[in-house]
Amino acid sequence: MKKLFVLICLCAIGCKSNPTHQIDSIEGYWEIESVYKDDKLIKTFKISPGIDYFKINKGSKGFRKKLKPNFNGTFETSKDVLNFEIEIQNNTLFLNYIDNATKFSEEVLLASTEKLVLKNNRGFVYNYKTYKPLDLSQ
Repeated sequence: MKKLFVLICLCAIGCKSNPTHQIDSIEGYWEIESVYKDDKLIKTFKISPGIDYFKINKGSKGFRKKLKPNFNGTFETSKDVLNFEIEIQNNTLFLNYIDNATKFSEEVLLASTEKLVLKNNRGFVYNYKTYKPLDLSQ
């Protein structure tokens, strides 16, 4: 029985599930919580003045846009948009940004309804939470 338990634990640790189920969770409004590098906390954000909006289109393509929330529930936005393609390599999900002057990649470490964790080429890990507008009615 102990051998079976050890075998199941090793398989759970070593086996990585197919990341395609995370793709649908990327789309939405995300507020940054913290940034890490080499497992060290670089910065935390109690309140972020901007949020990131991710939109997934057909054909594994999408875009990312910076938004600034207003108190009335609307957003201010710039004209800047980062287009990306979704790619899966070795059971790992990547967002490959392809823009005129910009070309980089981010690994999706986690994408769920509540959390989004991205790691860029330079080793920075960005932790996001689902954006929730301020409730000023209280």
